[in-house]
Parts: sequence; C-alpha cells; structure tokens
Amino acid sequence: MKKIMQFFLIATVVIMMLVSCDGCDPVDAVWEIRLVPISTTDLAKAVSDENGQLWLPASEVPAVMAKTASVDIDFGDVKATKTLQYVLMNVGNRDVYDITFAAEDITIYPTSIGLIPTPGEGGEIIAMPIVSFIKEHVIPIDGVGSLSDMEVGEFTDAISLSYNYTLEDTTGIDSFDVTDTYTVAGTKRGAIIEVFVSGQNIVDALKQPLSEYALAGFMDPFLSLFLLSDDMDTMIVENNGNALLRMRIINQSDYLYYSGNAVLDTIIQAGESINVSGLVRGDQYFEGEQDSLRGNIVFFGADRDQPYIFEILGLLCIDGLEGLLFSEIANPY
Repeated sequence: MKKIMQFFLIATVVIMMLVSCDGCDPVDAVWEIRLVPISTTDLAKAVSDENGQLWLPASEVPAVMAKTASVDIDFGDVKATKTLQYVLMNVGNRDVYDITFAAEDITIYPTSIGLIPTPGEGGEIIAMPIVSFIKEHVIPIDGVGSLSDMEVGEFTDAISLSYNYTLEDTTGIDSFDVTDTYTVAGTKRGAIIEVFVSGQNIVDALKQPLSEYALAGFMDPFLSLFLLSDDMDTMIVENNGNALLRMRIINQSDYLYYSGNAVLDTIIQAGESINVSGLVRGDQYFEGEQDSLRGNIVFFGADRDQPYIFEILGLLCIDGLEGLLFSEIANPY
C-alpha cells in the first residue's frame, strides 16, 4: 500500500515523452508547473483516494496533454457556487517540491502537494492529481449550514502557485523558489426583486412588520402579505440584479400551488421594471365572481424557467420558484 501511495505522489509526472535529466548540465535545467483544465467528461473518469483527493487515471494523460494550459482562470457566469477542476502537470526536467496554492476568496483543494518528480525517477504513472478551485455564491460548498449573502456582479482574484526546486553542480546544491500567478475573473449572477406599491417599497406598506410574517420556506413557497386595498392603486416590480427573471401573474381558481390561468407571463430583464397595476389581486378579487383578470405574482428561478437564484424581500430563493400572495384587509388587526 505504501508503494502505491508513493506512486500517487509522483502521479503528476505526465510528460511521457521526456527522458530523465540525470547528469544534465544545470544550464539545461527546465522547470515549469502547468494547470490544465479538465471537462466534466474527464472528471467522470476520476477516482478518489482514502483522503478524498481526486485523481485522473494515467490512461487519460494523452487527452489531457492535448489541452491548452491556462494563463488565467475564467469562471464565467457563476449562477450558484461553482467549481473548476484542473490537472497539475510538471512539464520540466527537474523535481519540484512543496507545491502550494493561495488565493484571497477562491477556495482551493488540495492546498498543497509535496512532490512532483521528473520522469524516470522510479515508479509508474498511476494517476494525476486534480485541483479544484471553488467560487462560493449563495449555496454553501458542503451543502450544509447557512447560505451565503446574496451578492451579484463581477469579481476578480489571483491564485498563486508556489513551489521550489534544486540544482546541483560542482559548487554544491542551490535551492530556488518559484511563484506563478493566475488571474481570476467571473460574474456572480442573480436577480434582486423589489416591489413598490403606491410609490413606496412594499416592506414599508405592509400593515405588520415583515418579521411578523411567516416567510416562505421549503414547506410553503408562498409568502402572504397583508395590504389594504387602497395601498394597491399602483404596483411596480423592479429587477435590481444582473440576471433576468421570469414572472407570472396567475389567477388561481383555488389554493393549489400555481394552478389557474396566467394573466401575465413575462421576463423582467436585469435593471428593468414592469408595471403590474390593476393586474394583482384587488378589491374585486373575491367580490362576487372571481375576477379572471387579476392574480397572484409568481417568480420562477433556478431549475425552472431560467437558471439563476434570486432574492426578494431579503429572502433567498434557490428552490426554483417563489410566490407572493397579497391578502387584502380593511383593518390590520
């Protein structure tokens, strides 16, 4: 078993074409560590050791070597916590030691690797270690615990890859330290929804403090708010985030979730608003026959009609949808 683990430690020696540089003149020394991105297809072939470290089997070396090494790391659109995987490759002819990673906001696993030897130093290539870079956005990495705060917008970071090597000649052995820096960029996406009734934020128009409402949760996707009919003369819905969000106003014939006819079905673009005055339930909603031209607002988010998380009234919605029921009352108490 110990021998196998030794093989894993040298697993990142991926340049099969190189030969050992024993006896080379120091001026011919070459050392370089590269990060090569792998796809989800590559990742599906990975195996893990007893410590949870992911490794890419040596059979995948040719395909990985054909990929272009990264100069920087582009997360692109981050719609929820996102992980990018890279294979760490030694493409030089000198052993490198104490490989470590560091970043300000990016989480990295593993943060260190003890040794990446050169080819021909003994041992068979069994696998190559996979390094994961994680940008947290709302959903926690381990799936447990409180959610992160909702933030949207562009972000930048820098990842340092540090290691050292030694050169030996007739005068002795010299040790050298190297640090490579990779720039990181991306955009955290999400919709931030605000509702205004009769010119004021709905939170200020409520007849009870928001804290007294039973906020929608995993068991009940509806958020019911108490408003006087007179406070619903006008209603504007704004999207102050950077991702589009689908909104429907549904006329419900009963209280089955999201059943009934759609009075309005639209997309609220990032940075835009929509006037829904007269379309949300008003004073005629339950007078006599049900008013088929009014309804309740429903927002559709992740895993539904568009892929982004969103926030409304400070409530994070990551389960795909959220509804608002406006209960009309003549007196709040």
